[in-house]
Amino acid sequence: MATVPPRWVVLSSGLLLVVLIRGYVQAQNILINPMIGKGSHFYVSAAIGEELIHRGYNVTFLLGGAFYDQARNSRYGDMFHWEVFQHPIPRKTVHDMFTNLTKLILGGGFQQEMKIMTELMTARVNDCTALLEDKYLIGRLRSANFSAVLYDMTWVCGAMVGELLNLPTFVVYPYPNPCLVTSSQGSHFHPAYVPSFMTPYSNQMKFNERVVNSLLYILGALIGHYYYAPYIGLTKRFNVSEPMLLMANSKLWLVNTDNVGEFPCALAPNVIPVGGLTTRSPEKLPSDVDEFIQGSNDDGIIICSFGSFLILDQNSLRLIRVFSEAFDRLPQRVIWLLKEHPPFPIPANIKILPWLPQNDILGHRKTRALFFHGGQNSYYEAIYHGVPVVVMPVYGDQKDVGARVVNQKLGLKLDKDLLTAEILYDALHEVTTNITYTKRAKEMSFAFRDREMKPAERASFWIDYAIKHGTHHLEIPLRRLNFFQYYLIDVILFVLLFVILTLYISFKCLMLVRSFICNCHIKSKLD
Repeated sequence: MATVPPRWVVLSSGLLLVVLIRGYVQAQNILINPMIGKGSHFYVSAAIGEELIHRGYNVTFLLGGAFYDQARNSRYGDMFHWEVFQHPIPRKTVHDMFTNLTKLILGGGFQQEMKIMTELMTARVNDCTALLEDKYLIGRLRSANFSAVLYDMTWVCGAMVGELLNLPTFVVYPYPNPCLVTSSQGSHFHPAYVPSFMTPYSNQMKFNERVVNSLLYILGALIGHYYYAPYIGLTKRFNVSEPMLLMANSKLWLVNTDNVGEFPCALAPNVIPVGGLTTRSPEKLPSDVDEFIQGSNDDGIIICSFGSFLILDQNSLRLIRVFSEAFDRLPQRVIWLLKEHPPFPIPANIKILPWLPQNDILGHRKTRALFFHGGQNSYYEAIYHGVPVVVMPVYGDQKDVGARVVNQKLGLKLDKDLLTAEILYDALHEVTTNITYTKRAKEMSFAFRDREMKPAERASFWIDYAIKHGTHHLEIPLRRLNFFQYYLIDVILFVLLFVILTLYISFKCLMLVRSFICNCHIKSKLD
């Protein structure tokens, strides 16, 4: 005969079930739109999303169909809910476009960089059009009862989705040098001590560098309008604010920088530094990778990681040969991220992998250096684990990272157009044998880790705080001021007018006094 559980057990179980159901129902929903969902932009936002889940939020990712499978098969696959918009071109064409861009990037030159920027802008505007035209998708997003939208700064479409859904928007800024971009929030960008985008300058510039930096600051402001101009037609069509205003209206800015590795500047209260979003404690490595590392003995290993910027084709074959020749001379073993094996023999001390757990390998005690392209995430992962670096910038903001590596004395910077096997070997040899680089890396690691919260935890805390309490008390009322008020032109004109009137009245008074004295003097003579 089955025993009936005591009444208090039934009541307790029912009460617990009600609490759990109520907690699930009342959980806040966050929509994250990390551009189209590719590469580092996705992983930065995913790190924040994971921490939001730990805080009890439901997280939905909105990304492009070309990279949905890649994201779904990652460690985040079962962690998030997913919404997908379709590209106006086939998936293969999207992937081919990024492959072709990689070829252009390796070609170098300012004209090539502008061509790349134009192609990327055109593709993103077309993607945004497809997203906003999908009425069923927008309808699903509307009915999901989201509390806020978190989007990538390079993807203004995320802000447009937020306004269409009538939701507060938060921004992730994934690059170095946040002050210029967040100036709309009241952050102070001063070209006398804050280097502009894509410059090799530090925060201590000579006269000629300050001249160039100031001109680049003006050029950067103009390029910003150029970058968002293609979206203006879409904002009018869907009746949302113009792009620059959409960005400025974002309530919270999470910038992927930290003062340990960045040139400090004055940030507004609603601009939160969360540099190193992808950093974390190392996890267990795959057995083949661990065996390769353990076999390096006391010499240790070097990581070579250029992300998707180094692919095997005729444009990159010279660089790949240079890398291989330099690595062959090193006493260390090298783990090399490369999608395909080169068409020539690879030295025994090299292990080529199409994908590698970079953060986990950086955290291994036998890792001696990182040779990379200057990606922001890799930069902070190296700082987190205290690993010196050799950086060879390829494109865009990687030049900014290169400047910071040199200024922080974390490692050395190389020029890809002048690279030889000898130069690369000398740089890696210097960084792995000169104890000052390792010592500096450990110092930066200690300063970076000495915090109560990790970067992703800090980001999720501020999102949670902003949803609960709003951000009105964090915002500088910059957008309420017009041009004349912001630059105090009305105040300056008033002061000038007051000074002029004061001088005029004083002059007239002096003239009257002078006239009176002269008249008195003449009258006394006549008497």
